[in-house]
Amino acid sequence: MRKAFVSSLLQIAKNDNKIILLTGDLGYGVLESFQNELPDQFMNFGINEQSLMSAAAGMASDGLRPVVYSIGNFPTFRCLEQIRNDVCYMNLDVCIVAIGAGFAYGSAGYSHHLVEDISAISALPNINIYSPSDPQETNLVTGEIFSTKGPKYLRLGKGGESNHSIGFNEFTDGASVKLGDSRMTIVSTGAILEEVILAEYELKRAGIFPTIINVRNLSNVSELRKYMSGQLVLTVEEHLIRGGFGSIIREVSENSAEKIKNLGIESIDVKMNGSAKFLRKRYKIDSESIAQQAKEMALNHK
Repeated sequence: MRKAFVSSLLQIAKNDNKIILLTGDLGYGVLESFQNELPDQFMNFGINEQSLMSAAAGMASDGLRPVVYSIGNFPTFRCLEQIRNDVCYMNLDVCIVAIGAGFAYGSAGYSHHLVEDISAISALPNINIYSPSDPQETNLVTGEIFSTKGPKYLRLGKGGESNHSIGFNEFTDGASVKLGDSRMTIVSTGAILEEVILAEYELKRAGIFPTIINVRNLSNVSELRKYMSGQLVLTVEEHLIRGGFGSIIREVSENSAEKIKNLGIESIDVKMNGSAKFLRKRYKIDSESIAQQAKEMALNHK
């Protein structure tokens, strides 16, 4: 996803010299194409994220369109105060890009597990949160981001993701939908869609044909009510449950509480690390766990 983003950003920036890509001494092997082609629109700020975020706000206040790019928790929690005070409350046109959403950097340990950011960022004013599921959707989201002004937060996978958002047949401004013909709707955001699609295959073998909703813009979900009304809704996220994606869906759903279940991470074990596949299974957000939860919901609401 990160390579898809940088490629799309480069094409947009060639026609907009106000776009400035800022990095906190990260992105080697990914950002060189942008740096080489547009050296006057690129700046390595060093490992100094708090100053970097305030500088980006200053650039935006002068009419530039800065993009802050770094790994996971560095452009979020390390400088959350600057995002809150300098970017969001000032409603400035800054795009914050966090690489490694969920367990993409799983083997690096809990310091690199980006699983609380939706909770933190969604509480701030004026900011739109984008969480594409694959490279194809990343290209789409990048275009959407630079067609609007104001604070934006983009959470991306580390790389190597396949395109799983193919086959959806209805679209809203912030999501894509694959219609099913059962009472079950599964709603997810980000790269965990891979596990949802695998779970869908298992559910179909069990005679359950769920509607799948893939949300890319977490700040624009009100249109999804019509797909969830009267349905059994299972939300899936590679993120802590408290204050996360499932909470956002509950806020807009008109369903009774017993018809909605949030599947995500209960709490982080700081001693556990490994690949994203390993961690998803251990935290029970893999395809097998998703399918099992959906089957139990369907059985309990016959």
